[in-house]
Amino acid sequence: MKFIILLGKSGSGKGTQAILLKTKFHLGHINSGALLRARARRKDFIGNGLAKIMARGALIPTPLVFHLWLHTLEQFRKQKKFHGAIFEGSPRKLYEANMLQETLEFYGWSSNIVVLYIKISDREAMKRLLNRGRHDDEGHAIKNRLVWFRKEVRPVIEFYRKKKELVEINGEQPVEKVFKEIVGKLKRFHA
Repeated sequence: MKFIILLGKSGSGKGTQAILLKTKFHLGHINSGALLRARARRKDFIGNGLAKIMARGALIPTPLVFHLWLHTLEQFRKQKKFHGAIFEGSPRKLYEANMLQETLEFYGWSSNIVVLYIKISDREAMKRLLNRGRHDDEGHAIKNRLVWFRKEVRPVIEFYRKKKELVEINGEQPVEKVFKEIVGKLKRFHA
């Protein structure tokens, strides 16, 4: 099993690289945002609660996110040709990283994990997000996300650095060059 955890600031290109990696390595794709949006469309207690939290731009409680990860991993595990998965933009907090580690150990999948940190500057993130023009990409909201990244995600990056699972990627290159750098640094995944 191969597991890639893809981290980076908003606008770093995680989604684009996740799709390219999924295709190249034939991996499942766990995108917490997409899972949450899909779950919020179900008009039950949890779905309605998620929709309200997301409408406010607030963070979803980790147990709900983790439940969706677990459900998705179970679906993947049942597939005959399951080779592993990409976690796009998660874990977002240190205790999520610990929970994910324990889960992968429980499944017996913790021996082949790599964490890609696509590095871009705050200035580059701001430029890219303003250019993409989504409704949640306004200056104030972007600054809040960058502050949140430093506060919550940086400790996750350091957690994986200490475990020697972190690979830093220069995200301030064209998409193709970022992908080429990633593939070059993931030689152990070619086996």
